[in-house]
Amino acid sequence: MRLKSFRVKKFRNVVDSGEIAVEDQATCLVGKNEAGKSALLEALYLFNPAYEDTFNVDEQYPRWLAVEDRREGELNDASPIAVTLELEDHEWSEAIETLGTDVLGSRKLSVSKRYGGELSWTLEFSEGHAVKNLLAEFPASVATAVKDQDTLDSLKEALESLTSDENDTEPSDEDVAAANTILENLKLHNAGVRERLIGILKPHLPKFFRFTEYSTLPGRIDLSKLVSGREEGPGRNDLQTARALLELAGTQLDQLKNDDYELRRGELEAIQIDLTNQVFEYWKQNTELKVVIDIDKETVREPNGQTAVARFLDIRLEDKRTGYSNNFSQRSSGFQWFFSFLAAFSQFDCQDAPVVLLDEPALTLHGRAQADFLRFINERLAPVSPVLYTTHSPFMVEAGHLERVRIVEDPGPPDGATATEEVLATDPDSLFPLQAALGYDIAQSLFVGPNNLVVEGTSDFIYLTIMSQLCAASDRTQLDDCWRILPAGGAGNIATFVSLVGPHLDVTVLADSDTKGMQKVKGMINQNLLKDRRLIYVSEATTSQIADIEDLYTEGDYLKLFNQTFDTSLKVKDLPRGDRIVKRLEQQQGKYIHGKVAETLLRSHPDMSFTDTTLDRFATLNDKLNSTMGT
Repeated sequence: MRLKSFRVKKFRNVVDSGEIAVEDQATCLVGKNEAGKSALLEALYLFNPAYEDTFNVDEQYPRWLAVEDRREGELNDASPIAVTLELEDHEWSEAIETLGTDVLGSRKLSVSKRYGGELSWTLEFSEGHAVKNLLAEFPASVATAVKDQDTLDSLKEALESLTSDENDTEPSDEDVAAANTILENLKLHNAGVRERLIGILKPHLPKFFRFTEYSTLPGRIDLSKLVSGREEGPGRNDLQTARALLELAGTQLDQLKNDDYELRRGELEAIQIDLTNQVFEYWKQNTELKVVIDIDKETVREPNGQTAVARFLDIRLEDKRTGYSNNFSQRSSGFQWFFSFLAAFSQFDCQDAPVVLLDEPALTLHGRAQADFLRFINERLAPVSPVLYTTHSPFMVEAGHLERVRIVEDPGPPDGATATEEVLATDPDSLFPLQAALGYDIAQSLFVGPNNLVVEGTSDFIYLTIMSQLCAASDRTQLDDCWRILPAGGAGNIATFVSLVGPHLDVTVLADSDTKGMQKVKGMINQNLLKDRRLIYVSEATTSQIADIEDLYTEGDYLKLFNQTFDTSLKVKDLPRGDRIVKRLEQQQGKYIHGKVAETLLRSHPDMSFTDTTLDRFATLNDKLNSTMGT
């Protein structure tokens, strides 16, 4: 099953988080310290934990609500977590193979869990279709005799009442027995359709792995403890991380304990090469390091006074630039964390799509190393294991994937912590990691790239980025990947922004047709601070002389976004005449926050479609912008 969304209620500082949508690969929870990010992950983890952890109502129920709520009922009956799931193809097929077609009405279902541990299921199913499918499997004589039944209970009662007679007007005992055998084989003889469906689906509930503090790999490992220790989940303790490391290298303990030196040495060298390649595919802070694995023997005294030879696995890191090596435990805390993390999570490659929960990962890593870790999530982990992680580090926020971000805020009682997808309209302190991430992205472009596209604001950034992706998907012209889109923070800031950037790097400016402050930008053209060809107006991609970026959408397409954003049902005929869709809507509905419509596009574009006219206009604009590159 794929996790699509979840909702937390009455858990720690959360009263009602609201529905939190989950991306297929990675979802990022951003917020201030103590905002409730960890509480959300903990409640989600306890829905179906990888380890034997349970809810504790005395510790986790919101204290300021406990006394009053206890008067109204048992706190253990409250449901702190509810998840919405979507069936995978093989799970859908399993339900069909068991109960037949049209029994399950939807691939989506909801499951909630109480503090006491009980699960409550909400799924769309048809008992009538299940009975119909059963009748098709029964012997014809039985099916004819009970054909008027439309519930499973009435069907069972009708089967019990059937007896054979001398005139063969009733089905034979053998046919009735065959029908009952079908019910028994399908496990419906003592269960209802709903209960049977739950029995089919429950084993497929995703497991949740939550990592808050990772067990750091020891630099020196007693091989006897690896053999005798109890196998646990990945990252549960340092010995299990060491076992995962050996699995990552594809080796067995017996191979490392081989008395033949050449065979043992060959196995160790193979491990060294493999681990070095895997670790330094993602660790780019010092690529001249090499993993060195060795087996050391040490004489130890047993509790009974006798001596014995113990074997230890030593993990060392050698700097190829200097030839110096030291024990893994003496390396930087950031490298120890990254290496241990890679080892622990390597076991997920063969798991059945667990949901991985990371609470403030990579805090000890340098900013660039955090970017490497994000690449590890995107390339290695997320394709097989959906990931949710919390952060307040700007380096853990991907400026190109703001649709993955959820903002967590806690104004305190009585409301408690909530989560929202509206990354353009929320508390400035909560938004800091996003703003810093965008600022870092901009700063990088100033130092690294010459191709800078200055736009008015973040909404323009979203429209251009998302629609470029959709143009590419429909084989139309997309924005060149070399562009770095820089929001100026408002139309009035464009001239100032260009004056700061322009003397050093090539800049193209995209502006609405009547943007205030453009006279200053035109003045910069006269002063040769901006090339005339690198000032592009949105109207150049439309048939109108006056146009905002919103006018690249057909009236119907933009209204579709507007209506979804503000829960309205406006039609084109409802709007007054005019050139600009934004002004026409403001005349009809009053002032509105334009960024909220861009938010809707950011969240919902995978499920939306746009007309050829809209896509052609954006493709035309992309072509005009691309043509300015390098001129």
